[in-house]
Amino acid sequence: MTRLLTLVIFVFVVVTSSNAQLVPMGSTGKCPRKIYSGKDVERRARIIDFNSLTIPKEATAHDVHGTVIIDAVLCGNGRVTDITVVKGLPFGVTESAIEAVRNTRFSPAEANFHSVSQRMQFQFSVNDISAVTERIDPAAAAGRLVEDLDIIGNRRLTKEQILGWILTRPGNVYNADQVRQDLKAILATGYFDSQRTRVTLEDAVRGGVRLNLEVVELPLIAEVRFEGLKPPDQSDVINELAKQRVDVHKERPLDPAKLKKAVNVIEQFFQSQGWINVKVEALIENISATEVKVVFKVSGHNF
Repeated sequence: MTRLLTLVIFVFVVVTSSNAQLVPMGSTGKCPRKIYSGKDVERRARIIDFNSLTIPKEATAHDVHGTVIIDAVLCGNGRVTDITVVKGLPFGVTESAIEAVRNTRFSPAEANFHSVSQRMQFQFSVNDISAVTERIDPAAAAGRLVEDLDIIGNRRLTKEQILGWILTRPGNVYNADQVRQDLKAILATGYFDSQRTRVTLEDAVRGGVRLNLEVVELPLIAEVRFEGLKPPDQSDVINELAKQRVDVHKERPLDPAKLKKAVNVIEQFFQSQGWINVKVEALIENISATEVKVVFKVSGHNF
């Protein structure tokens, strides 16, 4: 199986660094309107849809880790422009991050009841994250109100469903312990990728804090299929997975950790049955943006 890289994406307002590397103009263009910072608008730009960063195979093979930082303008005309690389990573990771930023869908910032352009920064961290990332000093956040609570990245599940699992709400006094408990509660549902679902905290417009909950939903398993096994062996494997409480079956979220465990359980099961040279490979076939098919390919010799 391909080893999964830990990935998290942060989005926040920033002033472009003078050391930034400009992406070729033909790929992004420039915003024709005046560009504001987050503190100078009445309503900040809101991210509607943000594609996950695709890690190239070469980067995985070389165990790339670190951070990619990209500045961009969420232009009032609805386009992402002025993309600038502040910090990059090798083996195609930077290029993949640029593509993710370029395809961001957003609602423009507003000032004086008009759509305006706002500069923002996108940060992609690979194998270099913590559970809750705070852009402001936690001591400075204590006692301040939560002005905004944004949920980003949900597709199948609604915002209302996710809010039903947490206690923090806009208007509450910020409580770091409660936010951590909220994150644990969300992950405990089993519907989200525990390696990539994150909370970020930043200053809000009116002196409070803004809490961003970026979720990565695990796709649902639409079908589980076994290759290389006779029907009786398939039934035995299904029973063994149930016995070992490995939850990899139809209409359940696909958890990479559980999938890896399922491979180990299947291999150990057939080894205990006297098979030699047992090899199990789990393949994932995308059916849609929210559904996948899992195929277990089993090989070995049974005498």
